[in-house]
Amino acid sequence: MDPLEHASIPVLAYLAISNEPTWGAVAALVIGAVFPDLDAFCREHRSYLHSLLFALPLFGLACWSGNGYAPLFTVGWLSHIFLDFFTGVIPPVYPLSRRGWGISIRARGGPRGFGIKVRMVESYPDPRHDYDIEIGGSVALLLVTLAALLIRMH
Repeated sequence: MDPLEHASIPVLAYLAISNEPTWGAVAALVIGAVFPDLDAFCREHRSYLHSLLFALPLFGLACWSGNGYAPLFTVGWLSHIFLDFFTGVIPPVYPLSRRGWGISIRARGGPRGFGIKVRMVESYPDPRHDYDIEIGGSVALLLVTLAALLIRMH
């Protein structure tokens, strides 16, 4: 999943459930939602910052801190991990174990009918490499998100 999708999805959820959305809250969510991909600069992508071993304790500290934006940052972070679970694997206890899990969902339709295939994926994080990301659909999602922001924040 690319950064535009990671940023747009939690913002749309926030706009849908918040009575009084703020720009600061949106910024905290967006920064948190793209933050985990900084581990792409490490030896392995989807490693340290995709691990629940780091994200969950930080969420607890953020809630305890009393800072209104810190929990939103970690909610963005956790949404990133959740979304990546459906587009590959996440290693929940990295660096204790490099093994990661994810869910693959494939739909097939045609003249012979329709079917959905769901399977658990188990593998290890990809080694660091350059990324070539097609963002056409993500730009459309970003435009919808921006429109929703303008409507709700005006």
